[in-house]
Amino acid sequence: MKKLYYILFVFLFVALGFTNAQSLKVGVANLQMVVEQLPDAKKIDTEIKEIATKYQDSLLKMQGDLETKFQTYQKQKGMMTQEQQIATEQELQALNQTVLQFQQAKFGQQGELQMKRLELLQPLRNKIKDAIDKVSASEKLNLVLDSSTESVLFADDALDITFKVLDMLKRGGK
Repeated sequence: MKKLYYILFVFLFVALGFTNAQSLKVGVANLQMVVEQLPDAKKIDTEIKEIATKYQDSLLKMQGDLETKFQTYQKQKGMMTQEQQIATEQELQALNQTVLQFQQAKFGQQGELQMKRLELLQPLRNKIKDAIDKVSASEKLNLVLDSSTESVLFADDALDITFKVLDMLKRGGK
C-alpha cells in the first residue's frame, strides 16, 4: 500500500511539474549583439572614448608634472636644508594625493566617466527594454534571458528573439 502511495505521489509530482513547465514560455536575446548593432550605441561609445581621452590627457599631464618636480627634488635634495626638504616632500605628497584623487574622481567606479556612461546609456537601455517587452508580448513569452551572459549555459536557437528585438528597434518600436 505504501508503495502505491509512493508511486501515486511521484506520478502526481511529475505530472504537475510537466504542466507547469509547458505553461512557461522562455525566450533568449543576445543583448550584447543588440547593443553592438545600434547606431546610437556607437555614438555613445565614441562620446565616452572622447571624454576618457580628455581625462587621460589631464591625468598624464598631472603625473608628468609630479614626476618632473620629484626629479628636481632628487637633484636638489643635497643642497636643501632639512626644513626645505620636509616642505618639498610634503608638497610632493600633496601633489601625489591630488593626482590620485583626480584619477579616482574621473575613472573610479563612482567616477565621472562611469556616471556619464550610465547617463548616456539609460535612454538606450529603455529603448531596448521596450522592444523586448513588445516582442515578449507578441510571442507570449513569460521570461527572457540575456544569452550574452555566462549565466545562460544553453539555449535552443528556436528560443532566440535577438533579431526580432533588433527588428523592433529598427522599426522604431512599431
